[in-house]
This record gives sequence, C-alpha cells and structure tokens, in this order.
Amino acid sequence: PQELASLAWAFATVGQPAPALFDGLAVVAAQRLTFFKPLEVANVAWAFAAADHRTAPALFDEGFGRHVESLGGGFNDGSLVQLHQWALWLERECGRADGLPSEQLRARFHAAFASRGGRPSRLHKEVLSALASLRLEPAEHLQTDEGYTLDLVVEWRGEKVAVMVDAPWHFHNRQPTGHTLLRRRQLRHFGWRVLPLPHWEWSTLYHSAVADDAPPQRRMQTYLLYALEQRVI
Repeated sequence: PQELASLAWAFATVGQPAPALFDGLAVVAAQRLTFFKPLEVANVAWAFAAADHRTAPALFDEGFGRHVESLGGGFNDGSLVQLHQWALWLERECGRADGLPSEQLRARFHAAFASRGGRPSRLHKEVLSALASLRLEPAEHLQTDEGYTLDLVVEWRGEKVAVMVDAPWHFHNRQPTGHTLLRRRQLRHFGWRVLPLPHWEWSTLYHSAVADDAPPQRRMQTYLLYALEQRVI
C-alpha cells in the first residue's frame, strides 16, 4: 500500500497526466484497501482528486467511505487537508456521495483545511499595493464556503476575480504543481474567476531592462491591467 500511495501521490504532485497508471492503481488499491493506513488513504484519495481521474468508481465506493471512517482518529492535519480536497472533488466535481465518510468526519476535514494560515509574503504585499494603486480595492484572505482562503479578491468588469499570488513552491520547472492545478480547478468549479500571477513574472518587473525605463510601480500597474483583461481563467 505504501508504494502504491507514494506512486500515485508523486505523479499527481508534479501534475503529470497518467490515466493508464491511475486505472491500474485503482484496481489494486480497491483490492487491498483494508491494508491502507491513514497516510496512505489520504495520499491516494488526494492523488485521484488532483489528477481528476474519474474512471475508477470501484475504488471510491461505500467501502472506501467506511474505511476512512474507521481510520478517523489516525489522520494528522495534513491528511485531513488532503481528504477535504478529495471530498470536495468526489461530491462537488464528480457528483457522488456514496464513497464519503460521515458528516462529522468531513467537518473535521473542513476545519483542518480552513484553519491553514501563513504570514503574507513580500510578493503578496507588493501585489496588494499595486492593485490598491489602481483603485481596485482588493480584499485580503477572503475564505470561501468550501474553506479555500483566497489571497486577494478584486472586482473587474462586474465579476469577482480571485488573484492567486503564486510563489516558487507552487511550481515545478515553471509548471504548476498538482496542488496548484487542483486549487485553480476547484475554485473555478465553485464559480470563481481566477487570475494566476507567477512569481517570476512579477520579479521581472523589478529586475529586467525595460525600454521606456518606467518605474516599477508603473510596470506593475500595466502588467496587472493586461493580466486582468487577458489572463483570467
């Protein structure tokens, strides 16, 4: 079970599509489910959610929900966070509830997920300042009903846009990680427009040679206006 869980987690984490692999993993995992420990269950569940692999109905059936329930006291905070995203995927994205554990346990998933926090980075503060300079009145750290905390939210052309300040750990070789892709996809499914801001593009506004020698704040404003017009997903 540990090797299966680690393999699924690894492929999902780097955002590498592998449908045939996940089909095979689903069959084996369903057969050996009772041997899976809390961390392994959480890793497998999260991996299928991150990969959005929906052709494995035999794995996430009522038996899976019962096994998750039986392990309820053994999940650490990280596993509870993973299982919350999996539960959102199964119920909200896939439209299934048969493989879910009890509402009480899912409330623990939600509480762990919603309680995550961190100090605003310098990048976050710079983006906040630039949005404010455009008189867009950005809101910080708005939490959705699903438990997601949005970095910044602005209104643009009559729509609420979640501005995602993407730090270096949100990417692998400048490609979004599975965590980043899952977050974006679920927010879009829940009705949000999303504007990703990769860290290296923002850094370029400070350090690259610019022909018109515009000050950094002007470059940031121009970049944000272009991104809001052209790159919201």
